[in-house]
Amino acid sequence: MRSRILIILISLIMITLICLFLPCRIAHCESTIEYNIEINSDGSAEWILSQNVGINGSIDTWQQFQNKVISLIEKTQNGTGREMSAEFEYMTITRSGPYAIVKYGFNWENFSKTEDGNITIGDVFQVGGFFQQLYGDGEVNMTYPSGYVIETVSPQPYEQDGSHQTLIWLGTAEFTNNTNIILEKNSATPGLLDVFQQNAIIMVSLFAIISVSLVTFYFFRSRQKRKRISPAELEIPSLFDEESDEEKILKLIRQSGGSIYQSTITDRCGFSKAKTSQILSILESKGTVHRQKKGRQKVVTLTDESSKRR
Repeated sequence: MRSRILIILISLIMITLICLFLPCRIAHCESTIEYNIEINSDGSAEWILSQNVGINGSIDTWQQFQNKVISLIEKTQNGTGREMSAEFEYMTITRSGPYAIVKYGFNWENFSKTEDGNITIGDVFQVGGFFQQLYGDGEVNMTYPSGYVIETVSPQPYEQDGSHQTLIWLGTAEFTNNTNIILEKNSATPGLLDVFQQNAIIMVSLFAIISVSLVTFYFFRSRQKRKRISPAELEIPSLFDEESDEEKILKLIRQSGGSIYQSTITDRCGFSKAKTSQILSILESKGTVHRQKKGRQKVVTLTDESSKRR
């Protein structure tokens, strides 16, 4: 009886710890449009517009979409005084139940300002009804390059994840001519506290797993002091048996001879383009891979250090 109570208490403690550190997100209705913006260090931005369209809804053709973007860029260029252009990449339509998921992808050159190594985003939103000229209100997911930190961000995002260089807003209403996001080049080496904060969830989970493992081992040892227990009886499932998304990507790069297109990783691993970019940003920050533009594509290559660990 005492042993059962002990196990229940440990389980409750572990669940409570994990819940405390896991990021919570308020449930909200499914958005009809999602804007994914990946900021590059040269000031350009990769845009992916994902639209959920009902059976009776209308879908813009590839030409209609391009016309919308070109019109918006012309107005933005006049408002900011900066030369801008768009490089259109793809349009896909996928059926998902009663919806069709439409995705448009393009690269916006000179989307943000770069000065003294810093990136400033905001003057493009001086154009009245910026998002209304595309597809209206929706969720905005913005990622920024590794090696940069947020110095200023307005409007305040719903979620800010420094370890994955991600900012999330649930709507576009607050993106006005007062929008100002400054990314500062981070030359400092992360301190111990920064490392702990960025990996808090992993460290707490490890602590919980180790604690449960030790208590379970002690429990069985105390009940069977005179009985020899085989190693198989003491095996406890581990989260590390599963291959992580980072390991999947690294394995695929190695199988491809150490170099591969980013779009190939997205297709082979079944990730979204935004997720692939986020994971590669993490690997870049670790010094495991580096990316380089080649035409309209990005080539991902293992670093020398990563090849030695193979």
